[in-house]
Amino acid sequence: MADYQLTATDAVIRTADGACIPNDPANRDRQDYDKWLADGGVPDPVPPKIDPELDSVGTGKTAAQILGVT
Repeated sequence: MADYQLTATDAVIRTADGACIPNDPANRDRQDYDKWLADGGVPDPVPPKIDPELDSVGTGKTAAQILGVT
């Protein structure tokens, strides 16, 4: 797991605490993220969309559990 995860928007999630970091160059957390990227960091991709039809079909697990998405 990377330090950050991309989202479907231009915000990113800091994985350590789930903080949503806006795309605002004045934001201190965004500055840290941009530096991390510049230093070679690679964020986790946007999580896959979960088809609600898959939830609980035959396995007793939700699609999120099967895909490892929380």
